[in-house]
Amino acid sequence: MTARSAFPNASSGSSSILKIPTAKVFEPLLRPARYRGAFGGRGSGKSHFFGELLVETCQAERGTLAVCIREAQRTLAQSSKRLIESKITTLGIGSGFKVFSDKIETPGDGVIIFRANTAS
Repeated sequence: MTARSAFPNASSGSSSILKIPTAKVFEPLLRPARYRGAFGGRGSGKSHFFGELLVETCQAERGTLAVCIREAQRTLAQSSKRLIESKITTLGIGSGFKVFSDKIETPGDGVIIFRANTAS
């Protein structure tokens, strides 16, 4: 497992660095790319990896626009939105994010929206 990313914690005005461990299996997904996706069985950590990566990106690259699409999503409360909210809290950078019922505004006028993939 390696640590990824290092950027100032802008929410506190300090120069602390976030160090987020990354499992080796996800390291190829850290390369620059316009789109990222993964598939596979349950319990492999995909949602947690992408949730942390998205929050990290929104903090480091102000004004990030993102959409989270999941195959199965009954409600926003059961979706990736809840996971993203918990990652923001866990990483201690909540002051730069505003959580609404259907979206999350990110630092620098960015936004994360959430949709279900209804295509079959």
